[in-house]
Formats: sequence, structure tokens, C-alpha cells
Amino acid sequence: MASFYFDRYGIETVSIRIGSSFPQPQNRRMMHTWLSFDDLTQLLERALYTPNVGHTVVYGMSANLDTWWDNRYAAHLGFAPKDSSEVFRAQVEAQPPVAADDPAKVYQGGAFCAAGPFGD
Repeated sequence: MASFYFDRYGIETVSIRIGSSFPQPQNRRMMHTWLSFDDLTQLLERALYTPNVGHTVVYGMSANLDTWWDNRYAAHLGFAPKDSSEVFRAQVEAQPPVAADDPAKVYQGGAFCAAGPFGD
């Protein structure tokens, strides 16, 4: 919809796909998707105050070593994350591994994919 409104009416939008914004990554999945609160604040400020954004889609993630997403369009906003999940790696990897069929491991949406509603 945001793309349509920009193409049709010139209404600019930054769509931010936030990974996992918590004080620290809570599991292995979040090592890829983690977004620190400071980086989230910076991203929101850049999205609000950068002129001429058109319709831009960016991913809300810190400068994590292993990421799943291509976030090249965030550079247009001047977003330069400062934090990384790496400082938490030893703590996270000390946790027991999840089962191979656990939605948190199988799907990009993680545990949300198993939240339902189902069968109604």
C-alpha cells in the first residue's frame, strides 16, 4: 500500500521491518535479527528526518555478523548501526540448541509462525 500511495500520490513512506529489539539477543535466532535500543532510536530518527525517501523498505537490525537480510537501502537514510549481537554470542551459544523442527529455527518469522490462529 505504501508503494502505491507513493507512486500514485507522492506520499513518502519508510517501511521498517524490525527484527528483534530487546536489551540483548535471547536465542540463536536473534543473533541474526537483533536490533539494540540505541540502533532502533537512530533508525527511527533517520526515517523521520531524512528528506526524499520515496518508498523505502529497510530492515531494523544492528550490525550483526550473521544477518539474513540485505539492508543496503538503509544507507540512503544515513542509518549506520553501532551495536552488534556478537558481544552476546558466548552467552547465547551456551543455551541448549532448539529442535530441528522448532519454528524458531525453521522459519524466518520464528515462534510467531506457530502462534496461530489455526483451524478456526
